[in-house]
Amino acid sequence: MTLRSLIKTFWFTCISLFCSIGFAQENVSENESEITSKSSFLDSEGRQRFFAITAGGHKPFTSGDNFMGDGLEGKSGIDFKVQMYIYKHFFIGLATGASYFDVKNQELVGSYRKSRIAENYIYLGYEFLPTEKLRLGLNISIDSDLDYKNTGFSTSDIAEQHDSAKLNRYGLYLHYELAKHFMIYLDYSYNVSTTDINVPSELKDFFGKGKYSTIGLGLVFTIGSRDLISRFIN
Repeated sequence: MTLRSLIKTFWFTCISLFCSIGFAQENVSENESEITSKSSFLDSEGRQRFFAITAGGHKPFTSGDNFMGDGLEGKSGIDFKVQMYIYKHFFIGLATGASYFDVKNQELVGSYRKSRIAENYIYLGYEFLPTEKLRLGLNISIDSDLDYKNTGFSTSDIAEQHDSAKLNRYGLYLHYELAKHFMIYLDYSYNVSTTDINVPSELKDFFGKGKYSTIGLGLVFTIGSRDLISRFIN
């Protein structure tokens, strides 16, 4: 099973959980009452969640002496993520999205005008609680599947071109709690894609890695008030 198929399966599973187990357990365990407990920068029982879904957009910025930094200019992007809290505020997540670029130097990258990166990755992270309404999260990708699609070729016999890559992603975010299960987020990520683009050996360093950062904004929806392990041991 490919990573892309895994993410689609996980999304379907999450939706099923939201419709059945999640809301039922929320109503039974809490009866719409607030959990009272001590809070700290590292942990808060009252602010614990089970699942979080994020949806939003981002702006990509290319950088470095590579085919992306010198040849592409970031335009826009979309993000969808699901993360499950395994123990306290430690989480694992699956993400899918896309980043869109315009070509600013065809002499360096080729005779196409636009490029899109389809991004699918698994990530790990931890959430900190600096204030009553804020959540600070750090995360890192552990597996990934990127697809570059280049379009707008000057020759009519080529409609589009695809290249694959792996992603190393390092991210952080801030969530601001508008309500118990509804937040807005601002995030930043630094991304290094390792490609398998077929080029002469003297160009391997230039095309072997592409670097870009993203700044994103969007919405967060959560369910549940206990992490996964606590559901089994309590």
